[in-house]
Amino acid sequence: MDIGKSFNYVFEDEKWIEKVLIGGLVSLIPLLGVFLVYGYVIELVRNVRRREPAPLPEWDRWGDKLADGFKIFIIMLAWSIPLIILAFIAFMPLTVAGDSDGGGLLSVIGLCFSCFLFLYMIVFFFASPGIIINYAESGDIAAGFQVGKILDFAKAHIGEIIIYVIVAWLVGLVASLVGMLLCGIGLLFTSFWAMLVEGHLLAQIGLEPAPAMPKVSPESAPELPEPPASSEPPESAPADEG
Repeated sequence: MDIGKSFNYVFEDEKWIEKVLIGGLVSLIPLLGVFLVYGYVIELVRNVRRREPAPLPEWDRWGDKLADGFKIFIIMLAWSIPLIILAFIAFMPLTVAGDSDGGGLLSVIGLCFSCFLFLYMIVFFFASPGIIINYAESGDIAAGFQVGKILDFAKAHIGEIIIYVIVAWLVGLVASLVGMLLCGIGLLFTSFWAMLVEGHLLAQIGLEPAPAMPKVSPESAPELPEPPASSEPPESAPADEG
């Protein structure tokens, strides 16, 4: 993974100021802005996976971005439903335990479901990059629920996922601090920039390095065959008349 590239590529784009400003302003739009920003990041992931030389997307094709953002939102929400259910089942017995005679049993039940909740959080935590990449590469909402493929991807690239999570956490922390120093208003734009860094880094997970072009030295260059000698006799010069 090229961590440095994830930071630099934004500033290498000729229109990076315009694109980041638009992204920050779009984030202000209630609900639709969230979908548009998610869709923008999905397009960024696709560009990186396709090895586009300038992966930072343009702010165009708003309908496509809105559709992608809505789909990935639905996918991640569906994956989060078990978290909500397990959290409710885990904490409700613990809440009721103090007001009932069977508090000990309820506490045990709550602790058991808390363990299930913790385990699922870990699974969801490591599966999230695979979910996003799998959807981005196909564009099909069903790709976000190919559990076997997603979990195999997570197991195969767990080291890269850990690096991604650590760097993403640091980038988010720095973006928040810088944004607050800019009177709080800059938080909109620094947060969007952090999403761009995280999106590029996420897209690199499992991406094989580009094949290097073979270098041909003059010594190893193949020799061209010599042209065959002509079998026809040379034409005689015409005799001088007179």
